[in-house]
Amino acid sequence: MSIIADILTIILVLISVFLILVVLMQKGNANGGMGAAMGGGMAEAALGAETSSVLTKVTRNTAIVFFVMVFGLGLAYIYLHSSAQEAEDNALPEFAAQEESGSGLLETISGAETTAEEAAESLEDQVEAAAQDAEAEAEQAEN
Repeated sequence: MSIIADILTIILVLISVFLILVVLMQKGNANGGMGAAMGGGMAEAALGAETSSVLTKVTRNTAIVFFVMVFGLGLAYIYLHSSAQEAEDNALPEFAAQEESGSGLLETISGAETTAEEAAESLEDQVEAAAQDAEAEAEQAEN
């Protein structure tokens, strides 16, 4: 679909250039302006006596084709954008893999064991201290 949209975009550019040239070939209202400066007399010589009516019809038809193509291409690009967004939403997320060696994992586990052992020893020391304090208070209460 995107190839067709790209081809139609190129055709739209060509139609735009053609429409600009057709408008510039027309004669101005007061026999002046851009039409006279760009060779309005040459258009009459090339197309004959009915140049103004022929150029008017060509301009009208080219403008209709231009606006229809702009509208169609707008819809095509909206469709392409929404389908690309839908495909992106349905895709699985990608995460960057972190490089971790096996020894790092073992160090983390052994570090956790060390921390747990230190916490157990600290708790054991606190329990012993609390027991000694309780015995000391009991002895003082007896005396």
